Amino acid sequence: MDLVHSEETKRLISGLFAVQNEVGLGRHEEAYHQAYKIWVSEQALPVSSKPALPLLIEGREAIVLYPDFVAWDQIILELKALPRLLGMSEELQLFDYLRALGGRLGLLVNMGLDRVHVERRVYDPPATQISEDWSHWANEIAGKDREIGMAIRNSLHAIYESHRTGYSHAVTERLVLTSLAANGLTALVRPLAKAIFHQHVVHDSALECFVIEDRFVLTLTAQFDNNAFNISRGLSYLRTLELPWGVAVNFGRKELQVNALKSCGK
Repeated sequence: MDLVHSEETKRLISGLFAVQNEVGLGRHEEAYHQAYKIWVSEQALPVSSKPALPLLIEGREAIVLYPDFVAWDQIILELKALPRLLGMSEELQLFDYLRALGGRLGLLVNMGLDRVHVERRVYDPPATQISEDWSHWANEIAGKDREIGMAIRNSLHAIYESHRTGYSHAVTERLVLTSLAANGLTALVRPLAKAIFHQHVVHDSALECFVIEDRFVLTLTAQFDNNAFNISRGLSYLRTLELPWGVAVNFGRKELQVNALKSCGK
């Protein structure tokens, strides 16, 4: 089977070896980046350095992504200089860029070891779906709280309609916060709360959630296989913060999963 953009890839990789051979081993990532910019310019290749890829929600800029290089308007080349093997965080970053660009091929490059390491990643957008369970709010939530709840639901749907699912947590968080604001909602990010054991305060730290309009807790994950952890964490935060309503949200690889929560006291 033919490799995607095989000839273009060969040309790009040859430049990486030329850069490392001349610049040497163990240098800062920026040194390799600037040297590669010179090489692609000398070769007259259609490669841009750190182009802006904005993600918008309802006309608002949620986040701008800056891949290291985009070649032929469709190949992402992400360059690292780390004295270790590249891991999941670097791979997720590359896929964020591919999704934002609408490209199919990414090259994840590490210049930080004894030779250039290049990993090809082909991105084909999967079919996605939404799974929602609002049953814990049914016939329970009313008035202003219901209006807020509907605005939260609209915010999540706006993200799915524009960007589907599958971005990393950092990107997903910015999309959610921007969509909430676009729907007129205020959100406190990672509120502080005391951890108590046997009536002793053992720690005072941030909770991994948003508090929306001082009434709702929203717990968020990305790339998880299911929403179970989010639901449990959300119920725990409802008890800690003494709030009535919650939403557990997982922007998984192929599915947006949403579960409404309510406190035990409701």
